[in-house]
This record gives sequence, C-alpha cells and structure tokens, in this order.
Amino acid sequence: MNRKKHSDEYGYIAERMNPFFKGSKVVIYIAEEQGIDTGGIKYAVVCDKHGAICSATSIPKARELMKSVEFCEECMENY
Repeated sequence: MNRKKHSDEYGYIAERMNPFFKGSKVVIYIAEEQGIDTGGIKYAVVCDKHGAICSATSIPKARELMKSVEFCEECMENY
C-alpha cells in the first residue's frame, strides 16, 4: 500500500494525514500542473475529504495551511 496516495498526481508536492478525519489527506500541489485555478497563485492546498481548496504563495505558507486545515469549513464544523 502506498502511504502517499497522491504522489503520482500532477503537481504533487506533499501530503499529510487530515488531523480531523482518519484516512483522509491534505495535499499541496503546484496548482497549474493539477489544473486548479488559484488566480495565478502558485500552490494549492486541498482537503481530499471535502474538496476544499486554498491557495498559497510559498511552500512554507502551504505547509502551515496543510497542518491546520482551517481553510476547510466542513472540517472545522466537525472539529
């Protein structure tokens, strides 16, 4: 079993377990390579449980978003 289930997808940078939903991931992509429209901002952070997307201008900022998952309203409602 591949622990990094998104690693073969276009634009993949990193992923980690969603702290609110066991078995779900939060993923960082290069938005354009993944086909995600972020208004020209390079990185997209995606909650794969709910499909919520947030953009980030740098990998460190994207990693902060990935750890907190605050951009996903559905995750926050269930927390």
